[in-house]
Amino acid sequence: MNVLHATTADIDKLIPALLELRPHLTPTRLRTMLPQLFVEGYEAIYVGDDKLAYSVAGFRTLNFLFSGKTLYIDDLATHSAHRKKGYAALLMDYLKKYAKENGYDNLSLDSGFQRKDAHRLYLNCGLEVASLHFSREVGLL
Repeated sequence: MNVLHATTADIDKLIPALLELRPHLTPTRLRTMLPQLFVEGYEAIYVGDDKLAYSVAGFRTLNFLFSGKTLYIDDLATHSAHRKKGYAALLMDYLKKYAKENGYDNLSLDSGFQRKDAHRLYLNCGLEVASLHFSREVGLL
């Protein structure tokens, strides 16, 4: 299976897998959000066919004082009909190689405590639990 780079023309292919990870969003909202994210530097890679991304990873470059040039993975999701086939691991391997080849200092992501299968994947891919992430919706502050 080849890893493909997504463009705005691929958005409809990405949506079903992304909804598995982001069920609070709708397809209409994703069609609005994703083009803007691409403008802001978000990139997406996927494994799939001409109609569906079986697994998708969205990422961006961030620079921090604590970690330097960081490849930050926003999203890593696999469509439920295509789980347990190694697609997410393939995308993680691709991103690790991409980070090494492009001079990144760090690769990181955040993951909800409930995502135990995802955590197993991240640990098997060589990532470590490095911190807790604290946040709050601004409207609730």
